[in-house]
Amino acid sequence: MHPREAVRRRLGLQVLFDFNSITDAIRFAHEHEFGVLELNLGNIHFTRQLASKRERERIRAAARKYHVKLAAHAIDGPSFFIPNTRAVRCAVGELKRVMDQAKEAGISRVVMHLGFEMCYGQGGGTVLLHDAFPDFYLKSVSDALADLKAYAGGRTRLCIENVGGFRFEFVHEIMDRVLGGNLGLCLDVGHVNVLSARKRKIELAFFRRHWRHIYHVHLHDNHGKRDEHLPLGEGTIDFVPFFRMLAPTGAFMVFEVRPREAALRCLDYFNRRIEPKLAKGRRQKAKTKGSRIRGSKGSRWAKSVERT
Repeated sequence: MHPREAVRRRLGLQVLFDFNSITDAIRFAHEHEFGVLELNLGNIHFTRQLASKRERERIRAAARKYHVKLAAHAIDGPSFFIPNTRAVRCAVGELKRVMDQAKEAGISRVVMHLGFEMCYGQGGGTVLLHDAFPDFYLKSVSDALADLKAYAGGRTRLCIENVGGFRFEFVHEIMDRVLGGNLGLCLDVGHVNVLSARKRKIELAFFRRHWRHIYHVHLHDNHGKRDEHLPLGEGTIDFVPFFRMLAPTGAFMVFEVRPREAALRCLDYFNRRIEPKLAKGRRQKAKTKGSRIRGSKGSRWAKSVERT
């Protein structure tokens, strides 16, 4: 499939503040030719609607009617880095509840954060609890992700976003073992851009290893200093390599900008500035037909995005 078509069908927007009704948001996505809608469950109205079986049926029916694929972003806050197994089980339980609702509502992706960890001052420096108690945290996070992976089967695809504790080395080692099936990744491009050169290289190498497990993408711009969530083209990120290399993954590609008018600007920028470059790249690649070898896509992907 042409890269433009492969990407265009999976472009979407995330909604948080602009709607009180999920079905209204679905109609908006359809009317503006978005193929994907991500519901941020920080919206109290959305969580209440998903708690109702009747509303879940209405949401599924509306998504089918308007040919819009659905994703949900689980609430921020719950952390897998709390030194208490009961508290971690509460976080796991909340995600399981969301996955149950997702299955009935026709939501095929659920984005999650692993959360943040407290750091404690000591001798003029700081100490993270996972460094002080590595065995506890290795087992706690491993067990939680294995449990969620098993539960996600037959319900939805659970996508771990690159934020917070995602970047701990021991967490990468755990994900190296458990990713696959219905447990995958959400690549937030804006989050990568604010990292130092060293940390960015590590993060891109991780996504290179697991490019087949990228099920969801967040797209927003910034100037490399902080997480601004600007519309595409208003910061310093070159998105073309990301679009080109993520086209074969099947990932949903969601403009995570607010308000909804900002998502419309992103779509316009894609149509005017990105889509023509994808077409040009396709023509150039046709001249070197046969040069792509199985297994090399991840390497090409990393090299391309490291130049952005």
